[in-house]
Amino acid sequence: MSTPATSLPKMMLGFVVRRCSVELGRRPTPAEFAAWANGGEAHLFGRPISEAEAALILRHQARLVTARSATGDEQYVDVDELAAAPNVVRLADVRSRRL
Repeated sequence: MSTPATSLPKMMLGFVVRRCSVELGRRPTPAEFAAWANGGEAHLFGRPISEAEAALILRHQARLVTARSATGDEQYVDVDELAAAPNVVRLADVRSRRL
């Protein structure tokens, strides 16, 4: 089995749900999420998803998925526990900038 030279970024399903929530202006129901993910010319998950699959996604938003469209702040970064991830901002740093 060969591995690609560059792997696609990963993101949590919660970020996908957040994109839907922003467009709807509220948390989606499974039916609304399925319709949103299946809309357009290309299906968000590569194929149409059912309402039952949408309900499962809404229950497991911490699951990692491969996502070409993951923005820098949405991408999962595998780091050791002692190092800071490049897409994490320390709360103390934010507070000091606000003062």
